[in-house]
Amino acid sequence: ALSQEEVAEVLRLVKDDLVFLRSLNYGRPSRTEIRVASSILRRLLHEGMYSGAWRLAGLEEEPRVSAVDLQAVLTGIERRYLHYAYAGGAKTEGAHHSGHVLLVVPRAEVEAEGQDAVLHRVQREIKPGITRDFLLQEFCVSPAVISGGGFVSRVDVVRYVANKLGGVHWDNRRGGWTDPNSARHRLLDEQHLVVGRLPAALYEVVSIAQCVADSEDTSRYIE
Repeated sequence: ALSQEEVAEVLRLVKDDLVFLRSLNYGRPSRTEIRVASSILRRLLHEGMYSGAWRLAGLEEEPRVSAVDLQAVLTGIERRYLHYAYAGGAKTEGAHHSGHVLLVVPRAEVEAEGQDAVLHRVQREIKPGITRDFLLQEFCVSPAVISGGGFVSRVDVVRYVANKLGGVHWDNRRGGWTDPNSARHRLLDEQHLVVGRLPAALYEVVSIAQCVADSEDTSRYIE
């Protein structure tokens, strides 16, 4: 039920947001830029403005986004070993990764099997760097972080930075959350990993933003 003027406004807003994401210096993004990017990604992905604008533009299916497939990286790993894993993918200055994994193997297994044998077996099963094309909705719900049998989706990482770390809101009561995602948010609060100058959650937002910005379908939409 949008007027032609409103349709034009939505199309232009989404185009401007995508152009902004393309303008970022992904090699050395500032924390302010990342927080701003999280607010844009929340609007585009969580609130569905990108997929809605795609349809309003008369384009078919959904836009596609190429990104690290964290589940494929971990296909051969027993989840009981998995302390945490992060998808990543952005090429930032100082450090980057495309599938960072920390495993904890029980001492009894190491002693029974031998340390070298365990290392060889486990390292053989990790496949860092695997990427694939996701439809936009698949990309949104795909894991950015996995810990044991649980995970945090890419769109939930965006919401965490936007709603809790100052992208749109800042929340100093994160430890007291009782919503269904609270355990996953506490997992992000633990900040297991620092990638170059960036805590892991901010680096994941950079990676998500770069995947969207670099997509061929983003070029198609802007054109």
